[in-house]
Amino acid sequence: MSDDLTPTISVQEISVQELFSEISDVTVVYNDPPWQALSQVLPTPTQAISAWNMDIEHLDEIASSTHATSTVVGVGGGTALDTAKFLAWKHGSTLIQVPTITSVDAGFTDAIGVRVNGNVQYVGKIMPKMVVLDIPLIRSAPKHLNRAGVGDILSCHTGLFDWKLAIEANQEDRWSENLYALGSSLLDELEAAIDEIGAVTESGVRFVADAYRRIGAACAVAGHSRFEEGSEHFLVYALEHATGDHYVHGEVVAMGVTAMASVQGNDVDRVRKIVSLSGVRANPLDIGVSQQQFFESLKSLAEYTTRERLDYSIVNTHDITELEISAAWNTVTSLPRVNI
Repeated sequence: MSDDLTPTISVQEISVQELFSEISDVTVVYNDPPWQALSQVLPTPTQAISAWNMDIEHLDEIASSTHATSTVVGVGGGTALDTAKFLAWKHGSTLIQVPTITSVDAGFTDAIGVRVNGNVQYVGKIMPKMVVLDIPLIRSAPKHLNRAGVGDILSCHTGLFDWKLAIEANQEDRWSENLYALGSSLLDELEAAIDEIGAVTESGVRFVADAYRRIGAACAVAGHSRFEEGSEHFLVYALEHATGDHYVHGEVVAMGVTAMASVQGNDVDRVRKIVSLSGVRANPLDIGVSQQQFFESLKSLAEYTTRERLDYSIVNTHDITELEISAAWNTVTSLPRVNI
């Protein structure tokens, strides 16, 4: 594997109106809001598809029932951006992503995340030709959806820990000092920018987008996401599979980082500080995760990760005890409550 982490994703800070004035023969894959309002001021696209279901059967049906256009544009959050990836991949179209919130890094990564039998799986890869950063549009969204952007950056904290465990246990051979350094640097930069992210300023939005760009480029070059996806994401996948619920991604990942940092014994104070200062909703009582759901997901996490063939992590090193689960619950429920 090359250690060259040169960015390969073009991010253009322009308005959605500017983008649509330059393209034609386009399929828009959208979330609403904000599409209904945007559609009043944009040219009518060739096709417009509402994104709401990431089940592979649903996505295959969309791909087979629509015709290929030269360009697919995703407009919205994670469901729109991943659905746009899938459709562009299936149709051989150029992909352009327009994230309207910064709750997830899906618009900047090449892996296509779908759900198969209720589980997250990655079925293909496609790199966007361009990501459009319309900062006024992003900042017009509810603040909690942008503060959630800390989740997919903070996940480097537990992801790096799990990756190093895997290397030390000879369960992993995809090591890169550059990737490890990138994850560590992103955490330091996140901590430095946390006030701006919490206030959802222009510079805060730019930081999250640039962090996503660097993560997406690095994952594409490396062919994996070990440095920023570990047991914290696995807990989220297990929780969503068990409950059938779908949460704001960055919020539930921030909860997952806090919980698994507790299990890892991995500088929980730093995680708590970042979460608290950002204002991200990560307390399970705010995001709709009950104590029973939390306990059962952690109890079954080893079985889940084995069944789904997820990467080696803290989960594989020992049986997580009731005491550890209780400590993790106490940690996540001690996070500040956030009203929206």
